[in-house]
Amino acid sequence: MLADTLTAKERESLEEKEETGGEGEKGQEEDEKEVKEEKSEDEEEGGDKGKEEELEELKAQVLQLLLELEETREVSQRHEESFMELQGLLEEERLASAHQAESFTRQIQRLQAQLRSVQEEMDSLEEEKESELEEVQQELRSAQEEVLMLQQAAEEAAAERENDIASLQEELCRLRAELQRLHATTAEYELEVTTLRAELSMKSHSTLTQGLKGELAELQQLYDCSQRERAALEQELQRCKNCTRQSEPPVLSIPFIGMIVIVALIWCWWEELAS
Repeated sequence: MLADTLTAKERESLEEKEETGGEGEKGQEEDEKEVKEEKSEDEEEGGDKGKEEELEELKAQVLQLLLELEETREVSQRHEESFMELQGLLEEERLASAHQAESFTRQIQRLQAQLRSVQEEMDSLEEEKESELEEVQQELRSAQEEVLMLQQAAEEAAAERENDIASLQEELCRLRAELQRLHATTAEYELEVTTLRAELSMKSHSTLTQGLKGELAELQQLYDCSQRERAALEQELQRCKNCTRQSEPPVLSIPFIGMIVIVALIWCWWEELAS
């Protein structure tokens, strides 16, 4: 390296000499010789000083480079230690992340299993609720059908009851009229009996006494019979009133029919007697 440096300086001096020589060609030859001698001496002295300075500079540069290399080694060592520390931390973090990921995976699997179990329970409950809902809907339809049937039956029963009530009211009116007629007939019978008794007391010594007594006895029997029939008719009327309250169909009793027959016979006999 020093040879290269000296060679470069020599080259510079030669170039300077060549330039100076070019200019000295115009001057005197003596001046050129003196100048050449002086320059050669100066170059020898300057060359020795330059070599020493270059050596000092090179030593300083080497020391600086050594110091920088030492610092670089220290920095590299610190960086290597930091790298190893970071690598250890990274490995620990990786292991922790792996353990955490494994733990998360187990938790996810457990939660997925619980979710499947809950989903199955939900499906089972949903099917059960749907079945119960279908049963309730079926029961509701059956109840609605029964309600409709009961409504129809109630309407029919109400119509029948209204018909029965109307029939009972008609029968009651007829029985009241018949009872009033029987009361009038009874009053006539009582009046006839009173008249016959009066005639019997006036004609006690007549030849018709025996016949009037027989007629009187017969009329007395008819009167008693009519009284019994009237009582039966009143009972039948009361029963019809009770039936009207209870919405029962009217029923004609056998005594009532017998009473009507007896009343008709009395009426016929009375017509024959009056004629």
